[in-house]
Amino acid sequence: MPGLRERLARRIWTPPPPPRDPDLVELDRLRDEWTHGPVRDERINEHLALVLAKSGVTGGRVLEIGGRGHPRDRVFDAERFEYLNLDLAETGPGVILGDITHCPEIEDDSFDVVLTVDVFEHIDRPWLAGEEIVRILRPGGLVYTSTLFSWRYHPCPIDYWRYTPEALESLMRGTDTLDLGFDTTERRRDVRKKAAEDPMPYDALGGWRENVRVFHAGVKRG
Repeated sequence: MPGLRERLARRIWTPPPPPRDPDLVELDRLRDEWTHGPVRDERINEHLALVLAKSGVTGGRVLEIGGRGHPRDRVFDAERFEYLNLDLAETGPGVILGDITHCPEIEDDSFDVVLTVDVFEHIDRPWLAGEEIVRILRPGGLVYTSTLFSWRYHPCPIDYWRYTPEALESLMRGTDTLDLGFDTTERRRDVRKKAAEDPMPYDALGGWRENVRVFHAGVKRG
């Protein structure tokens, strides 16, 4: 007799995808083009610039964690800010090699802005990352986090977590919140399976359609 797992597996059936209307395919392509990539960067950068102005930070050292190909350096005037990245591997000039869950090589209170975009979902122990971020941020400095509330599984190399605004706020203990909330701009974007190890089956709607980002901005208490 087959075990329970084998019997349940036999009851799971994934239907084949139906043919798609070419007009709908093109609509999805245009929507995808409009809501992510450079447009997403512009949207996040605009919000980052707003909270930076609200924070009162007018210059100093900026650390982006895992910036890689999508840095926020254009938000920061080069005459007033020094912009650096922290990453696990060498990805270009101005990169500090280190792990944000434990980075003793960075001194306390040594940065005026610490930010992350599309990173916290890939951190295995985000509570340690939050403690380190607050530690290396100077009093009065700005922390900015933009990550995911609802998104398709995407290992890069590993996909661990999803967050609410309050979860991000709790991770940044020792800061006063300037802004937090959801970004639903990409909510109905058609996110198709890309990773070979993605375990999610075919979606009858075409792809993952509940794409919601989440953000938090806070200032470290003195």
